[in-house]
Amino acid sequence: MKKIAILCFVILSIFILNACKSSGKIEVVIGMWPESANVDDIIMFNTWKARFEADYPEYEIIGEPFTYSVEAFYARANSKTLPTVFQTWFTEPQMIVSGGHAKDITQIVKNLDWYDKMDPELRAYLTFDEKLYGIPRDGYGLGIIMNLDVFFEAGLVDDLDGDGIYDIINPNNPSEKYYPQTMDELYQYAKTIKETTGIDGLIVLNVDKNGGWQYSNYAWAFGASLQVVGEDSKVHANLNSDEAVLAMEFLKRLHDEELVPIGNMNYSEWAIRLGNGQIGMAIAGNDVISNVITQGGLNRNKIAFIPMPEGPGGRYTLFGGTPYMFSAYDTDEAVEGAIRFLEYMGRSPEVTEVAQNAMREGLQTATQKNMLILPEVRPWVNTEYLNLINSLNAQYVNVQAFHNFQDFYELLPTTRRREEPYYTQYMYELLDQVVVNLRNPAFDVRSSLNSRQVLFEAYLRERLDD
Repeated sequence: MKKIAILCFVILSIFILNACKSSGKIEVVIGMWPESANVDDIIMFNTWKARFEADYPEYEIIGEPFTYSVEAFYARANSKTLPTVFQTWFTEPQMIVSGGHAKDITQIVKNLDWYDKMDPELRAYLTFDEKLYGIPRDGYGLGIIMNLDVFFEAGLVDDLDGDGIYDIINPNNPSEKYYPQTMDELYQYAKTIKETTGIDGLIVLNVDKNGGWQYSNYAWAFGASLQVVGEDSKVHANLNSDEAVLAMEFLKRLHDEELVPIGNMNYSEWAIRLGNGQIGMAIAGNDVISNVITQGGLNRNKIAFIPMPEGPGGRYTLFGGTPYMFSAYDTDEAVEGAIRFLEYMGRSPEVTEVAQNAMREGLQTATQKNMLILPEVRPWVNTEYLNLINSLNAQYVNVQAFHNFQDFYELLPTTRRREEPYYTQYMYELLDQVVVNLRNPAFDVRSSLNSRQVLFEAYLRERLDD
């Protein structure tokens, strides 16, 4: 009798447990949640959460501020505790997918009628074996940010139309441009700034993989491809071609002539130094121009943003961006909820009331934070979305002299070039080791690139030939 009672109790407990589970909500962990210090952003995200949960009561949105790095990602992926949706870089999807850590979202996106609305090039970055594994948040292109006060002090620009803002393009004759359009001119502008003001002309980042990342854009301009397909139809390293050496020697010349800051330059250095007037130019993506204001304290009307200069190999804009990817360790239902939540963040092709509200709230919050608001590189191409974005840009873009930014946006569609495709972050790490040594007068560029070529080729063979 006692055994029967115990058995009944166990059966009843299992029934109650299963009943609780079946009535529970589907948890969706949003890995893009703001850090607690960003109070305005937290309020905005909580508003989106409340709207979503009211419309989809079967879901519970859980916010987590997950910042992507390779190390942080693997720690979470190996323990199968990734957020349902997280942000990464466009260099990473291949690694994430090949490791089995990303959910195939093709059918969900097609069912939502989003698939054909996605920018085809950005979609291709996230497609493997004809399956889609991510959704683009936005794209960026590398360009050069200019401190116009420094350029004026060096006698390189002036206020040509009397509106109180220095002009890099003559408003009365747009063919007259007062910014470096070629690599030779980039050197000359940096030299003039240093000689006339004593201020470093250009910053060259050299640690945390940023040196290799930015160097690759120089390499393309000098005609190099850092990865090539050989006669064996395999991808090979190409870090030590004559063109790659020329590009690295160009950067070494800037160091040898003391036109750039000396020391380890990480990613935060460019915004602080440019904002403080310690340098004249910095390479960065158009998505982080506001860092000069928020971190460096520079007035938005003292900033210009120009295309990457043309080199002997052509003019290219390193084109990357931020995709959303989805955990392979969550259920299809949770992942669908995460994808639907993007509409409530204003990050989908939808133009519904909730989507429009979210877009406006994002722009209003950015305005309150004194951020520079410029057109984004758009991840969606459907007409309704583009019309809405154009309308919002007309209302919220907050630069008085847009002609100081216009050339970058006009050239981007024809100059953008995807980052090198295989194990790009490790390639950047190896190239960093070269860039950081350029300050040494006796440093030999070719021999250093030769040694990194051997290392990267061995790395590719180990991983691509399995």
